[in-house]
Amino acid sequence: MFMIGMQNKNSQLKTKGFVLAEAIFSLFVTMLVLFILQNLLLSVKKANLSENQHMNEVAYAYVQLDRYMHDEDTKMVYPLVNEGKAKSATFVKVNKDKSEVEYKIEYYLSKRVLKVSKSNGGGYMPLIFNVQSAKFITRKDKIIIRINEYNKGESDLVFQLDEEPDEDRNVRKNKKEDQGKRKRAI
Repeated sequence: MFMIGMQNKNSQLKTKGFVLAEAIFSLFVTMLVLFILQNLLLSVKKANLSENQHMNEVAYAYVQLDRYMHDEDTKMVYPLVNEGKAKSATFVKVNKDKSEVEYKIEYYLSKRVLKVSKSNGGGYMPLIFNVQSAKFITRKDKIIIRINEYNKGESDLVFQLDEEPDEDRNVRKNKKEDQGKRKRAI
């Protein structure tokens, strides 16, 4: 009887709580589940980042050019409507010391890049790479660039600028007329 009593007592102890091995095993399973969930959340986050990568590149290009156009030394920036074509747009940046520099935004087909360069030559600043096509619309106070990227769809970059001053418009018109007369005379 004594043995039966001890056996009943031992069996009662086993049902009331966990053994150390069971507790360690349950902690191991809990840690494994948390590790799997953490990796799953990181994968979802990376998938969302790669989806939004396209928008980040376009937004970065917009911010980069807009900051360059409107830096602290700039007095005004205006588009040249007459110089605007379907494959490029031209704008003039007037500094506070009243010096004017003409820039051209264009799509460079062989390198598939949208770039900004001075109209009279020199280097260029790339804005967006892997561009399939680009269409430019120049208005009196804005430049609109419709970009079509490979496998990423279309995006529009709209740069709100100042209107061209009347005296600059008349000076440019006279220069073009003078250049036309010189070419005819030659």
